[in-house]
Amino acid sequence: MLEVELDIFSGMPNPNWVLSNRQEKTLLQLLSNEPSQASSVKLSGNRYGLGYRGLVIRHIKTDDGTWDAAISKGQASFPNEFRVGIKPATSDSAADWLLKTAMRQGVVLADEIWEVVSRGVAVAPVTRGPRDPTAAIDRKRIEVPKIRADVPYKPGVEPHETWWACGSNYFTANAGVFNAPDHVLRNNCYCFASNHLADVRYALPGRRGGRPATSLTCGGVIDGLRADGWKDGCEPNALTIVMVIWPNFDYHFYRLVTGGPYWWWGHKPGGTPAKYTDDCGHAIYQYQGKGYAPNNICRGGYTEFYGYFYQNNWTAFVA
Repeated sequence: MLEVELDIFSGMPNPNWVLSNRQEKTLLQLLSNEPSQASSVKLSGNRYGLGYRGLVIRHIKTDDGTWDAAISKGQASFPNEFRVGIKPATSDSAADWLLKTAMRQGVVLADEIWEVVSRGVAVAPVTRGPRDPTAAIDRKRIEVPKIRADVPYKPGVEPHETWWACGSNYFTANAGVFNAPDHVLRNNCYCFASNHLADVRYALPGRRGGRPATSLTCGGVIDGLRADGWKDGCEPNALTIVMVIWPNFDYHFYRLVTGGPYWWWGHKPGGTPAKYTDDCGHAIYQYQGKGYAPNNICRGGYTEFYGYFYQNNWTAFVA
């Protein structure tokens, strides 16, 4: 049994649907005719941005359908999880066909979602200039709290694990930690912004604090942030984030990852790699008040800017 996930959101769960046996047969034929359409689900490159990032095909259950039969007989060979739509097809596109199956499987997508998808995969151009803030930061060992997936959460008890990071004060340029193979798919933008390697794919503002965000509005999400301990505004040497919203659909966060004189920001679009560049390829940093910051960068459909929030902690725990 195959599940299709339309990878388009950063914080909220993506639309998904299950293929029928007949649809599995068609997909198998399309991919067998052109296997190069299937690529790694982890998107190891850093050029993919906010918006449409192809479709993830996931084997969720073994049954007697066409897909499992072909795999078991050695007639086809595909991993249990892969992505289509990243690499262009030279003939019939599996991604284009899969998008049509959404409606047939009862998934209703808003016109704005279709419009974003119609523009193709969000790929940021490569621009010249500094792209990695870690080179100028002294590397040292620090202890950062992390909730492991196999440790049940108990209020007031925070399991700790020591891992390498770059940073000073509360600034930690650690995209590589979140981009490790075991974690890149399992942490969203809120996990990265909170500097919490939570392995919670759809961490939601307020869930940890007991008041999960109930609406994709400024007030709804900010109430969740406050429940998780975030305060409005900025403060020196604090864990600082910025929230933006794609109205009615999704939220996204940026985290300040270095201090001055170069103020670098990072972000993680959903289950794809964290990075220090925006959707236009700009390095997100400012020097002497000039450059790019979350308020003036390319953010795709995330047009609503809702300001700065901070905590006086290395990590803001999320769930």
